[in-house]
Amino acid sequence: MRIIAGDHRGRTILGPKDMQTTRPIIDRVKEALFNRLTSLGLLQPDGDSAGWSVVDVFSGTGSLGLEALSRGAASCTFVDQDRSAIGLLNENIEALGLTDRAQIVQGSALAGYWSASLQPGSIQVAFIDPPYVMMQDDEQRANVLAMVEQMRPILEQGGVAVLRTPVEVTCEEVPGYDGPATADYGGMRLHFFQTPLDEA
Repeated sequence: MRIIAGDHRGRTILGPKDMQTTRPIIDRVKEALFNRLTSLGLLQPDGDSAGWSVVDVFSGTGSLGLEALSRGAASCTFVDQDRSAIGLLNENIEALGLTDRAQIVQGSALAGYWSASLQPGSIQVAFIDPPYVMMQDDEQRANVLAMVEQMRPILEQGGVAVLRTPVEVTCEEVPGYDGPATADYGGMRLHFFQTPLDEA
């Protein structure tokens, strides 16, 4: 695994040990994802994204959040409950010199308490990358979508929650968001939930 753009372009990062539980996003899809965020006005093409804040939920070893930090995000809150993944995430953050811009919350992403420390409207992008097996189960998928709804207040107007699932998974609309718009890449699907912009 590696950072593909920004200040830390080309740097290798530690990946998950259990590839059945966590499937790292491949470079081609990661690039397409960040291009989409740029087209939505959430990331500047020149990498100047001062003030841009993100959360990386079900973060694993931090591939998406670290990519955002490399591209200029001011801060990232990482949320995961797996002790091994958190250990590797800490190593990645320290190796890249990003300890002053990263916050780690170890605990269940679905519990929702992690968002209490974040100011309303302070987050531009939320990366949500649960284990595939969770999204293939109807009850657990409903729980994830309920979490997406509950985190709506921390997103700014026009902010985006990006959910990654297996390609066969279809997600219904979530109250408080437009979409989801979807994009398929091989065996994976990205769902883009965007908070409405103020019409004024």
